[in-house]
This record gives sequence, structure tokens and C-alpha cells, in this order.
Amino acid sequence: MFGIFTETKTEAEMGNKLSTSLKHHNAQYDYQYEQEKDSWWRSMSTTLALLKQASHLIEQAENQIAAQRQRIETLEKLSSTDELTGIHNRRSFMSSLKRELDRVSRDKSQGGLLIMIDLDNFKSINDTYGHEAGDAALKVVAKTLAEDIRVMDIVARLGGDEFVILFVNTTRKQALARAQNLIRTLNNISFVWQGQEIPVRASLGLKEYKRGSQIEHLFAAADANMYENKRQLKNTPHNNTQKLKKKGK
Repeated sequence: MFGIFTETKTEAEMGNKLSTSLKHHNAQYDYQYEQEKDSWWRSMSTTLALLKQASHLIEQAENQIAAQRQRIETLEKLSSTDELTGIHNRRSFMSSLKRELDRVSRDKSQGGLLIMIDLDNFKSINDTYGHEAGDAALKVVAKTLAEDIRVMDIVARLGGDEFVILFVNTTRKQALARAQNLIRTLNNISFVWQGQEIPVRASLGLKEYKRGSQIEHLFAAADANMYENKRQLKNTPHNNTQKLKKKGK
């Protein structure tokens, strides 16, 4: 009987030891779990913070790139635009003319017409009403020219009261008809300055361009044709429009 009691006691002690061991093991497991969970959350928090910071830096970089792109576009526009009138400037026009002549040389364009424009009464406007009135005259002429051309055509202010238009990829007949309409329009516009209506008068010079045309020759011929048309207008003082004469080859 004593042996049985001893055996039972031993089993109870073993059971208690096993239970204690399991509790200790579970406690260790719970502790490790909590530690790992805490470590995971700390790691995740750090990762999220880094991602947030990275996202903020990326957003800043994108904003800086967009601002830089906007500045570049603004500078490019300023470099190619006449500040007073908002149309193309000489630099931009010359670049466009070179591209068009290249297109003609590769049979991508049939050619067209170069038109020089000079205001006949610009000095009189400046002398009589002041330079601000002269600026207003230039603006109204630029606006009229810009509204009269096709999207593919090019209009620019060369400087002073000199403007130029390129009628691209068009036949001689079509270009001359459009030029005649243009001079009629220009010589029938006016603007109001300090309550007074001031008429605008202009002369045009034309030169057709085609394969093999040279820029220097085009401008020289168009300029000569313009002064020929100016003399024609002076000889017919009662007529405020000119019948354009096409400059010969």
C-alpha cells in the first residue's frame, strides 16, 4: 500500500512539474510573441514613416520638375515672342523660315510667299500722339495679321514698324489673292487713342519662294518690292490701298 501511495505521489509530482513546465513554456512563448509583435510594429512604423517621407520627397521633386519645366517653357516663349505684340519675333521667324525652305527642298511643301509689311504713317503717329500711341498701332496691326493667317502660316515683328508673314505651302495664285485681301484689310483699320480715331496705313512687299530660294535674296527682293509699292501709293494719294505688284525673279 505504501508503494502504491508512493507511486501515486510520484505521478502527481510529475504532473505538477509538467504543468509548471507548460506554464513556463507558454509564458515564454507569450513573452516572445509580444516582443516579436512589438518589434514588428516598431519596424512597420519606421517603414511607414520612411515611405511617408519618401512620398513627400517625391512630391517635392515632382513639383520642382513641374516648376522648372514651366520656367523653361516661359523662357522659350520669351525667346521666340515679341514682347510688345505677342507674335513671333525675328529669331523665331528666321528659324521657321529655314525649316520651311528645308521642307520645300525635300518636296514636303510646294513653296509659298514671303510678305514684308511696313507702316507708312507710323512715324507720324509717334510724332503726333506719342510713342504709346505708336505702340498701340503696332499691337492692332499684329492682332489683325495674326487673325488673318492660317494656323500653318507665320507672322512676326522684325522690329520697329516692320512685320513679316510667311504663307506656307500654297500656290502663287492663292498667295497673291490672300496678299491683296490683306493689304486691303490693313489699310482700312484704325484705333482709338484718347478719344480720337487714328487710321493705319501700310505697304506690302512680296516674294515667292520655292526650291533653291535663299533667305537673303527673299528678303532683299520683298523689301525692294515693298518700296516700289510705297511709291505707287504716293502717286495715287486718293487711294488708301495699293494694287500689289509681284516682284519678278
